[in-house]
Amino acid sequence: MIPRACRQQAQFASEVAEAERTLIPFVVRIRHTLKDDWSGEPAVHFRIVLPDDACGHGRLYDVTSRISAEIVRRIEPLELWGVLPYFNYRSQSEQTQLKDPEWE
Repeated sequence: MIPRACRQQAQFASEVAEAERTLIPFVVRIRHTLKDDWSGEPAVHFRIVLPDDACGHGRLYDVTSRISAEIVRRIEPLELWGVLPYFNYRSQSEQTQLKDPEWE
C-alpha cells in the first residue's frame, strides 16, 4: 500500500510549509524527503535549520523537542499520511558553512 503522503505529495508539502510558517522564528526553514527508513518502512525525513540562538547551551533539547512535537501534532505524519517521522537539525551557521543543497 502506498502511503497517502506519497500519493498526495503536493498536499503533504503544503502541510509542511504551513507548519514551517507557524514555527517561525523558532525555525529558519523545514525541508523534507519521503523515502523508506532503515527498516524499509515508509518515512518522512525532516531537515530543520534552526536559528543560531536556538542552539545555545542548554536550549537545544528543549527547542528541538518542541519543534518535533509541534510538527507531529499539526501534520500527523503517521496517523494521517502513513509515514514515520524522522527529524534532523542543523544550525543556520552550520548550514552556511556546509552549503548542503538538500537543506536549502
